[in-house]
Amino acid sequence: MPATPARPELGPRGQAGAAIRLVPADEVDRILAAVADAADEIFTRPPWTQPRQAARAVADRLAADALLPGFILAAALHEDRLHGFAYGLRCSRLALAASRLPRGDFTLKELAVLPPARGRGLGLKLHDAILTAAPAASWWLTTHPRAIEALGLYRHRGWRVAALQGAEDRTRLIMFRETR
Repeated sequence: MPATPARPELGPRGQAGAAIRLVPADEVDRILAAVADAADEIFTRPPWTQPRQAARAVADRLAADALLPGFILAAALHEDRLHGFAYGLRCSRLALAASRLPRGDFTLKELAVLPPARGRGLGLKLHDAILTAAPAASWWLTTHPRAIEALGLYRHRGWRVAALQGAEDRTRLIMFRETR
């Protein structure tokens, strides 16, 4: 009997599976282990190169943020396997860090796609699912300046750099997008 692959194969642009689903806050606990595993695989690699414990802490932050107003989580799932996730909530911290007045802001806190599932449009679908569900507001995010794929997605969707945060190897771009 052939071995079952660790990750199911996805077809071109993700058609073979990975459906995007909005996950209600009261169901977040069901996917936290998968989020921790995904974050471990994604954020320990360049350009992020976080220590394993710090990468896995994304799941802890997601669980805490799920209790806050305006929380939205989208998951790319194929046969109950997580291939990517994105989440955000109402928050003005990045607006303030960029010296902007808060205006009902929404922050896209994480957007991550497992390496074998990249190049199939899942990141774009997760991004769009979150922002479609988000309130019309000023939207904010941070990203690594060397996260080339992420920067391409964000620029394609109208994000622009508003400020730099951090120093040296911890520098992050604060990006902004005004809703229409």
